[in-house]
Amino acid sequence: MLSTFLNQLQTYFSKYFVPGSFCPMLAFAFINGMIAYSLFTRWRTWVDAEVFSSSAKRGAFVTTALGVAIVLAAYVLSSLSTFLRRQLEGKWWERLARLFIPAQNRRRQRMIDELQRAAMDIADLDDSRRWEQQLRDSREIGRLHKSGVHFNSPHHDPIKTELTNLEAARGQYKVLAADHLEQLAKSIAQRLTSYDEDQSPDLARQHQRLSTLIDYAKERARAQHARLQNELNSNFGTQELAATTMGNIANTIQSYALRRYHCNFEVFWSNLQRIVQKDDKAQAALQEAKTQLDFLIACCWLTVLSALIWAFCFAVIEPSGPAFLTAAIGGPAIGYMWYGAAAEQYRSFADVVMTTLDVFRLDLLRDMRLKPPADVEDEHLLWENLDRLTTYGENRNFRYEPPR
Repeated sequence: MLSTFLNQLQTYFSKYFVPGSFCPMLAFAFINGMIAYSLFTRWRTWVDAEVFSSSAKRGAFVTTALGVAIVLAAYVLSSLSTFLRRQLEGKWWERLARLFIPAQNRRRQRMIDELQRAAMDIADLDDSRRWEQQLRDSREIGRLHKSGVHFNSPHHDPIKTELTNLEAARGQYKVLAADHLEQLAKSIAQRLTSYDEDQSPDLARQHQRLSTLIDYAKERARAQHARLQNELNSNFGTQELAATTMGNIANTIQSYALRRYHCNFEVFWSNLQRIVQKDDKAQAALQEAKTQLDFLIACCWLTVLSALIWAFCFAVIEPSGPAFLTAAIGGPAIGYMWYGAAAEQYRSFADVVMTTLDVFRLDLLRDMRLKPPADVEDEHLLWENLDRLTTYGENRNFRYEPPR
């Protein structure tokens, strides 16, 4: 029966309406109804009388009425989805938004500081070529002037201990500090000038261990820098800061388009969607990502709404201190978990949108009967001129290609 009902819904509504709006509304209506059934005698008596113990016709009428009510509520939720999403993005009254922006700025600044430290690590490790050359020169000096002199590692060897500590850090996939490696390279170089490495297996092993650690440190530093740069790009755009995490993730789409193509994405997004609709797979991927985002946003708001209703019930209708605290604290906490999941899904949705721009932007230009750009610089100039034409009406002497 439920599958038939869902199929009928898809006949009248978009197929993405069911998972994005109707399913969350149905689930929350059922969960709240079950909680009310177990807690409130009046509600339990009414359900028993009107649904479980009534005649088939009356039970069908009540069930249908409840189903229609849920569908209408889901449709309202779907209609408000853009508004509700923008609220989670921090599109609030300006004075209210200003109270939350400093926290986002501190989070962004921490990322920037970590990124700068990673860049400094890479710069410092670029000197490793000089260390390695110094080690090679010292080895040759030892071979020439200390030929046959054997190195015996002392019982408490500070170099051996430092190598062991750095290898332990490597085993935990940590970033190795360049100054530690440089100091260690100087110490080993000094030994290489005093002994013949060919006759000193312990010294040769220390030299090899250091070379391996330096190679790891350079690779790890580059990986750390790339990760931090990607994290910064996926969390914050280049525009003004938004008041929420989700709002700053939303800004990354426009920032990517400007950084990559000098394209004002917000101006051309509607036209781009029309081009994407011609590709069934791309359209499905885009809509699936959007539907998952709508589902999580709906769950977030429905959780908060349910918590407010239950807090009111336990404060006024059926006073109960523990139940009120559970609703007033637990509800928003669960809503925040939904918000966190929605923010992560927004990141995935942003990736899909960016990929859509990468793949279909030239198709959009062809659809606008404009000549495709010859190179990256030409494309930057083309999108900038299109933005000026669209936003300010400035004529840049575009020439339309004849229709094919």
